[in-house]
Amino acid sequence: MKEFMDLDRNIKLRALTVFLTVLLGSSIGPNMTIYYVQHFGSFWTGILLIIVSIVGLMFGLYGGHISDVIGRKRTIEYGQIAMFVGYGVAMFNNTPWYVNPYVTFIGFLLAMVGSSLADPAEQAMMIDSSTPENRRFVFSLIYWILNIGVMIGAAIGGWFFRDYLFELLLFMTIVPVINYCIVRFGMTETLIRSENVQTTSIMSALKSYWAVLSDHRYFTFAMGSVLASVIYLQPDYYLAAHLSQTFNDYSLWGMEIYGQRMLSLMLVMNTILIIATMGFVTKATAKWNLVRAMALGLFLQGGGFALSFLLQDFWPLVVTTIIFTTGEMISVPASQTLRADMMNPDKIGAYSGVFAVTRPLGSVIAGAFVSISVVLGNYGIAALLMVLVFVAIYLIARATHMTAPF
Repeated sequence: MKEFMDLDRNIKLRALTVFLTVLLGSSIGPNMTIYYVQHFGSFWTGILLIIVSIVGLMFGLYGGHISDVIGRKRTIEYGQIAMFVGYGVAMFNNTPWYVNPYVTFIGFLLAMVGSSLADPAEQAMMIDSSTPENRRFVFSLIYWILNIGVMIGAAIGGWFFRDYLFELLLFMTIVPVINYCIVRFGMTETLIRSENVQTTSIMSALKSYWAVLSDHRYFTFAMGSVLASVIYLQPDYYLAAHLSQTFNDYSLWGMEIYGQRMLSLMLVMNTILIIATMGFVTKATAKWNLVRAMALGLFLQGGGFALSFLLQDFWPLVVTTIIFTTGEMISVPASQTLRADMMNPDKIGAYSGVFAVTRPLGSVIAGAFVSISVVLGNYGIAALLMVLVFVAIYLIARATHMTAPF
């Protein structure tokens, strides 16, 4: 508790905004795919989701740039306003007496624009407000709060989404207003103005990102992070396919556990373990070397998933869940701290924007695992994943030993 009370005010308030955003976002976001399939069909739903991803990627990059120009606070405020308008549009088009899925999509697209604009600025403010000494604790804390929000939000969505979508969207419209007020009146600007004058133009943004990509150390770290995200994303891709096809049904307390339920159970266990033991793991690894912690964490996480690809029974998969969750708790704070330490203080927003690209790129590779599994099989995919684990560790470790260009 003392560590938390000693944190900068911005970080404390950020913990609250993260919880509120993730709580309601997790109750609606994952279920919108089902909503779109019901109204547009599977083919067009896939197209719409691709559009959302591309728009999110573009505005995430732009948000990272303008947070270095106009400031973190203003960028976050603009993002919250866009989210308010977007969710408001979606809400008014999903009333008990009127439903328009086409305008609903536009509303959610606008909300994605706002979220993507704000995210790099929020990440930059976190780094600005923390110190090298408390940064690992800060990232662990936010990660812990995020998991609590996801768990509660997923439960709310599963229970209320179908029959109370309008009410959920109403609350989603209120959350950006609350967050806007917290940022506007509670947080302080953390951007230290650079002597290099920049503008909010697209050309200025491209120049800013070219400078980031010219930082070979950070570029190497980002490439390693792309591969690390492939590991983290496996539950959404090959692990889901593997369990749905090969899991041996199991009876637990009279309830039938089949492939899809086993995946859900593993994810629930993952979240509960993080919530229950994250504090202990953070304290136990507080004095560890960051690179070694990251390497061990990625090895355990990747190894846990690779073993899961080779198993088909309930209890062995429970053990692998404990293994990859332990690795996740060790690697995530360490890698985020390393990332923050590598950023040019004058361009933290742009650096955060570049890092936002790593997850979409990782999802493309993770999706390819499902396709090539037809040729490689379970053992081949498990071996390929471990190759990526070692390459990711090598790239991230190599980046930490390169000379900073600033």
